Amino acid sequence: MIVRKDPELTGGLPSEFGEHHVEYPDNQTLIEKYNTLKKEFAVLAIHPMRNEGTHLRIQVSTSWVEYKRKGLWFGISDWSDVEFQHDCDKQTYVISSVKLGGI
Repeated sequence: MIVRKDPELTGGLPSEFGEHHVEYPDNQTLIEKYNTLKKEFAVLAIHPMRNEGTHLRIQVSTSWVEYKRKGLWFGISDWSDVEFQHDCDKQTYVISSVKLGGI
């Protein structure tokens, strides 16, 4: 899984969980990957959390990465809004809803 690097958002996230491996490439690494593959490829992006009263909402989007005219292009194809609510009894946040969207 490839997740676009954002030091403020992805800096503390794990690169391994269970049988899954996650890469957090920076822009230069994305350019190198595009030049190697010679075609666009998908990456996930994690967006800043929003506090909406009793809920926390995080948006995760999928973009297709392309490199042309000496610049990276990100074409968003779909996204998910993940909403969390605090469970006071368990002292943890639990997913209360997931809304899917796409172009």
